[in-house]
Amino acid sequence: MLLGSLCFAALAAENPYDKFRNHSYSNHNYLSEEQELQLGAEVHKQLRKEHQFVEHPALNSYINSLGQRLAAHSARPDIPYHFFVIDDRSINAFATLGGYVYVHTGLLATTLSEAQLASVLGHEIGHIAARHGLENVKRAQKYGIIAGLIGAATGAAGRTAGDLGELTAGLILGGKLMQHSREAEREADYLSLYDVQRAGYSTGGMVELFETLRSVEANRPDLLGPIMRSHPPAGERAANTRSEIVAHLPGSDRRGIETTPDFQRIKARFEPNAPPRERPRD
Repeated sequence: MLLGSLCFAALAAENPYDKFRNHSYSNHNYLSEEQELQLGAEVHKQLRKEHQFVEHPALNSYINSLGQRLAAHSARPDIPYHFFVIDDRSINAFATLGGYVYVHTGLLATTLSEAQLASVLGHEIGHIAARHGLENVKRAQKYGIIAGLIGAATGAAGRTAGDLGELTAGLILGGKLMQHSREAEREADYLSLYDVQRAGYSTGGMVELFETLRSVEANRPDLLGPIMRSHPPAGERAANTRSEIVAHLPGSDRRGIETTPDFQRIKARFEPNAPPRERPRD
């Protein structure tokens, strides 16, 4: 009787991904798509000033190719996507607006297969597809930041390039653009899982990545970037992903692409992870 009750309780337990099924996404009630793309480009200019980007043609071409493959299978395939690598040993990745995705070298060094790396990029594409950045922008409107940004990005009279840079920096430094709720992070995981599967990768790579991150959380939490630290615990993310695979994508963790020679060549360029280096002060 007890066993039967436990089984019933397990079956009745809510799947945390159920609420995201059959969602439709649009820019309705947010910025227009044109404004989003313009603002994403301006945010990128500011990030260029604040971070050291990796300028290596082979690496950038590889990341872009992988990212474009995933974006084509995403819930938002019809905008231009841009993928960049930031030279930073912290384990971190983030997306902003309008198709801009960034991965730290520390996260690249942590991934052990192309399927794992695909799940990272798929997660960030998921944020863009679900308009999580736009939700953060909408929330920031009450601070008076966004009206100025929109006006500057769309060439409103009286706005200069300096004004736009200052406003964009305020949005980034204020932490209002890339910091998502844990529920938004779960939704991005859900979307990533299906992007990875549709793009032909083994979904087991996503579970493996979360298991690796769980070990990092336990043993080297200093390696985690601030954005990564705001995610749900990696153990929970691994369990959610396993449950979704068993219930809705059975066998997808035992088939599909796990890794490629291109990934191995790129991986060889990175030394094993080490504590983040302190950036020199101006």
